[in-house]
Amino acid sequence: MFWTVRVPDSALHYDKHSGTATLTVRNVRLFDHYHVANALAGGPAASVVASFVSTWKPEGKAAKVSSEADDFTGMFRDAVSTIEWESRSSGFGYRSDPAKTSSTVFALIGSERNGAFNS
Repeated sequence: MFWTVRVPDSALHYDKHSGTATLTVRNVRLFDHYHVANALAGGPAASVVASFVSTWKPEGKAAKVSSEADDFTGMFRDAVSTIEWESRSSGFGYRSDPAKTSSTVFALIGSERNGAFNS
């Protein structure tokens, strides 16, 4: 399940001292197509309003990843990630458990450069 929407630059906060990043999105309008096949076919969708806060906190040592062939370089660290999510549509709403109950399976935080920006 995913949506791609533009959010204001101010929605992302990065703390240079701790290396923690937080993405806070409030009342973003989405369309729920129920499943991928329906979305790809342009089928019916419900209008949804969602809000969420997602945080990435670095752990461990930084690792440099680069590929001259792919014109890519970056520095990444393993991270602990949490999210708290709420959405509502006509007649229905959903709220996740609190962010502190999140369990990270895999998360990275870092910076990268590629293509024309890799100089």
